[in-house]
Amino acid sequence: MEHKKLLEAALFVSPSPMMLNDLGKLLGVNSLGYVKELLGELQKQYAETGLEIVNTPEGYQMQVKPEFLGNVGHLNPHSDLSEGCKRTLALVLYKEPAKQSEIIKLQGNKAYNYIKDLTRRGLIKAEREGHTKILKVTQELESYFGVPKEKIKEQLKVEGN
Repeated sequence: MEHKKLLEAALFVSPSPMMLNDLGKLLGVNSLGYVKELLGELQKQYAETGLEIVNTPEGYQMQVKPEFLGNVGHLNPHSDLSEGCKRTLALVLYKEPAKQSEIIKLQGNKAYNYIKDLTRRGLIKAEREGHTKILKVTQELESYFGVPKEKIKEQLKVEGN
């Protein structure tokens, strides 16, 4: 099996970004330089398409180019978010970085389950800080809603006033 095709397939099906070392393991190679080289080739290959392969702090991922998100984001199959999850997600985005304790104070204990679900889906990430966690949205949010994060944030501010 050709490594570049396997890499492309992995990035296509993965619901969240993949770290370089995980991609190397998947390919069965030890050379991360080789994996980076393949990723570079794929990035060039996708330059003239509606998709791109990006390197985020969470890892590499294939995504729709930002200029097309508004037109195709509604086609995303993750339309099964509960209203509670959507409210929690909006709060995290609006207050980002948000303290989990603050979100719980605003929404009550049910927000723990919303946060868990959003984290599992890769829409937010949680990092421990003292007795609470700091919550931030991930790049997956833009793919989910089909709109750049900053536009969603602007809309939240307009609706909040």
